[in-house]
Amino acid sequence: MELASTAHLERIRGRSAQAHDLICEAFQREREAACLVKDVTELEPTRSVLFRSAASLAVECNELREAERLIAWGLAGNPPEEIADELRDLLEQVNFERHLSLRGMTLRPDEFQLSMSGPAVGNGLAQSDEFTGRVQSLQKLVYRTAARVMQLPYCERGPDKKVRKEMEVFLSVPRAACFAVSFRLGGLHQPKLPGQDLGKDVIDEVFDCIDLLNTSSYGALRKRFAEEAYYTNFVSLTHSIRPDGNRVKRVGLTSLRQDAERRVVLSEGRQREGEDIDQHIEVAEEQAEEIKGMLLVADAYRESNEYIVVVDAEQRKQRVRVPTGMMGDIVRPLFEYEVVVRGKRAGKYLLLEDIRKAE
Repeated sequence: MELASTAHLERIRGRSAQAHDLICEAFQREREAACLVKDVTELEPTRSVLFRSAASLAVECNELREAERLIAWGLAGNPPEEIADELRDLLEQVNFERHLSLRGMTLRPDEFQLSMSGPAVGNGLAQSDEFTGRVQSLQKLVYRTAARVMQLPYCERGPDKKVRKEMEVFLSVPRAACFAVSFRLGGLHQPKLPGQDLGKDVIDEVFDCIDLLNTSSYGALRKRFAEEAYYTNFVSLTHSIRPDGNRVKRVGLTSLRQDAERRVVLSEGRQREGEDIDQHIEVAEEQAEEIKGMLLVADAYRESNEYIVVVDAEQRKQRVRVPTGMMGDIVRPLFEYEVVVRGKRAGKYLLLEDIRKAE
């Protein structure tokens, strides 16, 4: 536990090699502990907890075959149902890690793979809304990142035309790996100078920022964004791509760099900093509110003071302030849908933190 905790701190500090070595050492220690009670099936829940922990560390070390063995040994005993479910979930994660693998397929530097798994995803099939919604959000994330890499000012109404002149997003046919597709960030047919590749740079930036978000390294993440609107947009779009934990259990991205695969798995839920999105508004209550209703009205003419109106079941109109960076890519696609809005109260307005389509 001490080794794993230290590894987590090293990862936050950006020392990935040291973190990996510590996690692998923790895995070996935990595996040894679990194997001591392998044949003591009546020692529950200690036995199954040790095997679950060892298997989880094995996944972090990319020892997938060893993780399968440890999960099987854990389930072969008499684990409590709660721990048994956790072991089964971990086995799903191991299978997903295999699907993240390119399996002999070669990706260009300007390509990456999107993989999904869960009840709404089959072998080469996916429920349309779950797939297209994430693809659209990922495409927006790519274009916004390209604009930022090109040092263009943020534009709420969509990426600058200069971005699309330099880069377009292409999509491959789905592959039967749970569900996987490849994105190619193509550009003009003009030869590039050595070391200059907008598509590759955008992919690396997206992966780096997701890694920082996954490890809650908010200080390092914010330093990469010159404008607050880009930061708000990135966090919101990433949240819309994440698994919901119900219909889609896992979402991951894979690229190829120097003949080695780089993978990022988008964790479930949304990490928060505990900060107000709009720091210039005095918030009367810190407790978050949640409202549900039809998104029918919006005022997007004044980018410094955008708001929406949600009409709830009692026909009450709820005004919601929208921070810059969310109206165009996050809110606009939900017009005339029933939505769930979460935010903090500031006078007659609710300050938007999250908005999603209602179940």
